[in-house]
Amino acid sequence: MRVYLPLLVEELAEIRAAGRLPARRAHGVTGALRVADPGAEEEDLEFEAMCQALDAARALGRGRRVVAAADTSTREDAGDGALLDGDDPLPLSEVVSFHVEEGSGDVGAGYDDLLWYDVTELDGLVSAVAP
Repeated sequence: MRVYLPLLVEELAEIRAAGRLPARRAHGVTGALRVADPGAEEEDLEFEAMCQALDAARALGRGRRVVAAADTSTREDAGDGALLDGDDPLPLSEVVSFHVEEGSGDVGAGYDDLLWYDVTELDGLVSAVAP
């Protein structure tokens, strides 16, 4: 299952050093999300799950938000929007990409301004966003 984990850009250096994403609830295409929009294509549902993760990142603090996309089998449908059960750390080996907002934004904003980075670009991304 493709999951979307909310992060802040300041966490990327620690993620690189630890080799894993932090223990945190993720978002994904759930049954509840499908019921809410039964005619939606899978790609649209995945985008909605990613947007919900981006909104959830605002609760982590101020700064540029990041969504990590990962393929894992360790998360299950929580029955609440796109939220998934489980909050075990995900290994970096399961991460596919990082989606970084261009500038700090409010909840409900920035969906179209996400910069896409392959997981193999993490070193360069950390260097680019280092203070």
